[in-house]
Amino acid sequence: MEDTIARATLFIANLTDACATVIIGLATIEALIRSAVAFVHFRQVHQGITAIRWRFGRWLSLALDFLIASDILRTGVSPSWTEIGQLAAIVAIRILITFTLGKETEDITPQITAAPSQS
Repeated sequence: MEDTIARATLFIANLTDACATVIIGLATIEALIRSAVAFVHFRQVHQGITAIRWRFGRWLSLALDFLIASDILRTGVSPSWTEIGQLAAIVAIRILITFTLGKETEDITPQITAAPSQS
């Protein structure tokens, strides 16, 4: 029974990693396309880089949450003190990055909402 639960938990952890990968991949493609459009129309009034960074940062923040969840699931299967310590370090780093991304996107949100949407 424990083996079945462990396998199911690892499967869910892998699925969660895959979700994070898809989110990062799609967000990167979207940011690349938006960047190319902003580059081509650089003389026109548009939200430009700020809007692209805001949107990309929000997606990356979501993907980091998925990655934290998968790390927690993996450590829950066979926790050792070493793995728990590694998880704590990874989660702390990812939470710091998520907080920083959140703060940065929060700081530029007024710029996004005040600017006309033409990008």
